[in-house]
Amino acid sequence: MKLLAEAKIAAENVNLQELDASYRKATLNMAMVTLSCEQALRHLPEDANKSQVSFVVATHFGEVSSTLEFLSTYHETQTPRPILFQNSLHNSTLGFASLQLGLTGPAMTVSCDRATPHAAMNLAETLLELTPYVLVCFVDHLPAPLVPYYLENFPFVESYLNKARCQLYSRA
Repeated sequence: MKLLAEAKIAAENVNLQELDASYRKATLNMAMVTLSCEQALRHLPEDANKSQVSFVVATHFGEVSSTLEFLSTYHETQTPRPILFQNSLHNSTLGFASLQLGLTGPAMTVSCDRATPHAAMNLAETLLELTPYVLVCFVDHLPAPLVPYYLENFPFVESYLNKARCQLYSRA
């Protein structure tokens, strides 16, 4: 695998209210992944098209904020809110970013605790057998009150926390 580009964005640098209307129902994970992937995709060769790009989103914990909001709202109102449930799923970030970016190649979400980074890179190597390019994005955002708990119990997540890092690779 050959690294073509890398882009990073921190949660503190994303204001969902300032983004265009297509981000209206986006979570912070969704916005960070999409914005950082946009930057990385600028380095895609001009003769390549987005159907030639595989996409991997790697997250240790998924959409924690949406899950908490869904469960809290359901507890308070006894009425489930479908968009909150949909956004709480691990693959919702991948789906949102794929649609926003117009990516039509193979796409997968990886979430396997401390093995997430390794699994994502293994998957990227495999997907390069199908497409000439692969975009790998690591993302994990946690609500501020949960950060100390997660860092105490999952210290390996610290370097991934509250940011997105996307890397565009080509075949070697």
